[in-house]
Amino acid sequence: MKIKILLVVLSLVMLVSQNCNQPGIAGLSSNNILGKDATKKLLDAATQIDAIYLRATTSSSTVSTSSAYLAAALLNGILVPIVAGLEDEKYYLKDGVDKCVKDIYALGLVIDNYLTVALSCDIKPTPVVGLP
Repeated sequence: MKIKILLVVLSLVMLVSQNCNQPGIAGLSSNNILGKDATKKLLDAATQIDAIYLRATTSSSTVSTSSAYLAAALLNGILVPIVAGLEDEKYYLKDGVDKCVKDIYALGLVIDNYLTVALSCDIKPTPVVGLP
């Protein structure tokens, strides 16, 4: 019976140590962001900049405006995540994501959003904490 209890305890310790190896789990670091959330932040910034640009440049025709919004959303939805290279289930440093969002806001009216991401964003994955 003692051996079974020891094996269960040892298994739990191994399971916990493997999960704690990822610093984003259990809120061990507030400087991490999940890839899915980082992608959403980038797409939100790109959508807002495109909305500002399209309001300023398109005529008052709702048909042309709505088709331009659709085209911009389609391009952003496809190209921004690919160029950023983020994986939904990985953790990334939040500072890099926030800098990239600021770059999209700063350069989004001058060049395309996916080019901004490709040229100025350096989003790094969260380093894995090594076990002793």
